Amino acid sequence: MYNEKMKKLFLLLSLISIQSFANEPDSRFYEPSVSNKYQGRLAYDPAKNNYPIEEMKKLCEQFTGIDTAQIKCKKQSNKKISICEYKCSLHWLVD
Repeated sequence: MYNEKMKKLFLLLSLISIQSFANEPDSRFYEPSVSNKYQGRLAYDPAKNNYPIEEMKKLCEQFTGIDTAQIKCKKQSNKKISICEYKCSLHWLVD
């Protein structure tokens, strides 16, 4: 009986810990490139900085610009920063 309760408790704790890791944001920040399919991720503090569209445009300049429909920014809970994921436009690239 004791062993069965311990198994259930362990299972419950495992599920809770997995859920807490799933809620953590991916903290890797990167610039767009061919290898990551022209996507980028950056962080900014809305209290100190303006929306980083100019920085995104600059980083996507070599890929014909930013695809504004692909920008997604999310404020991080427990932190003062927002993380923006974006994708560069490839409308004018011809192989």
